[in-house]
Amino acid sequence: MDRSAAGRIQQDGEEIVEVRILNAAAQVIAEEGFGRMKIGGVCARSGYARAVIFQHFGDKDGLGQRLVEYAVEEFTNAYSEAVAARTGAATATPIDMLRALLDIIFELIRTMPTLNQAFLALWGDAAAENSALRGALTEADRRFRFAIAQTVASGVADGSITGVRDADSYASVLLAQLRGLSIQALVDPDGVDLGGVRAELERGIDRLAVGFRGTLEP
Repeated sequence: MDRSAAGRIQQDGEEIVEVRILNAAAQVIAEEGFGRMKIGGVCARSGYARAVIFQHFGDKDGLGQRLVEYAVEEFTNAYSEAVAARTGAATATPIDMLRALLDIIFELIRTMPTLNQAFLALWGDAAAENSALRGALTEADRRFRFAIAQTVASGVADGSITGVRDADSYASVLLAQLRGLSIQALVDPDGVDLGGVRAELERGIDRLAVGFRGTLEP
């Protein structure tokens, strides 16, 4: 690493350097996919030399794995904000948390930020048998499913959710629906009625609430 690069890193700060490189990688992956991503392209987008990227992430696979972690961190923060926006100062109930999950997922689908596009592209890459990212994405999905299952299980335990026999299976189904919808909206945005789909998912959550009776409004 030359002195100018070292000086810029010192000036920017390690955290800023990492975030800029991750955002640059997300841009490349969103446009070209992980398989076609070149470190040179990330250098051009981020403004940092190869040596800087290798120093922070080791290699291309290390960069991809860290990007998965970064996307999860950003989603977790956004979800926490969605819960707070829905409940204010009140303690969120399990039903509130499920509805907030729909809030943030549909917001991400509507705006489709680059990081979300990149995460979906990475998730698709993990379908390949020898994908270097399969482990990182599997772990991320398992944590996501576990969090949903814990939310549902807590609602069943406190009596606010009814009709769920297996919280783990419910979590798997809900995640599959949300992930599949996200990919459909990315690939064919004009072919998905987001309003209609969200209404159906909202009805499903309403049916879990113990207080639900009668016919749901359209």
